Amino acid sequence: MNIIKIASCLEKNNIVFCGGSVRETYQEITEALRDQKIPGDPVMVYIPSPMPLKAGLMMIMRSHDPEAPDKLTVNELLERLSSLESMTWVFMDHFEDLSEKASRKYLWLHENGNITYMTGLTGTFRREVYPFYRTFRKANPSECMDEESVDVTVAVFAVISIIIAFCYFRVGVREGFMAAGALWFGLITFRTMTYIAG
Repeated sequence: MNIIKIASCLEKNNIVFCGGSVRETYQEITEALRDQKIPGDPVMVYIPSPMPLKAGLMMIMRSHDPEAPDKLTVNELLERLSSLESMTWVFMDHFEDLSEKASRKYLWLHENGNITYMTGLTGTFRREVYPFYRTFRKANPSECMDEESVDVTVAVFAVISIIIAFCYFRVGVREGFMAAGALWFGLITFRTMTYIAG
């Protein structure tokens, strides 16, 4: 990924990186800021997982105020974070772990504060999180599945299994084997392909 392009995008937009981690990007941007290859002075925060919500918000708060008390509530944290003047770039992995409540709180921070996010997505996320996901630009659009996208992997495996079963059946009829063997072979092929695909 082009670090300078990502940094300029983070000034205004959230970014999602599908199929991987953003920890390396966080480290590269931190180094580029330290070496002054990227202008500006945002506060950088890396959160391994956005859940639990209070822990994530506390990490963001501690990047601004290391002496922040532990006993702050989620609403108090949101108020304090939204009132901060400095730009904050939050890098978090495992976007798919977000709950509906947490996504609403992170979205509220983005809309009412100086906070933008870059997140890593390695699976599928809950449907309730989609309003927050829509605020993200995709760093690698070919890897990202949108709401309109359909995963056709199982359908393709099923068609391949039917073709293999039909071929096996044709050979079986010619050689005198049972049709059940063809069906069994097709099911084994389907199961094997779905296992390999993960």
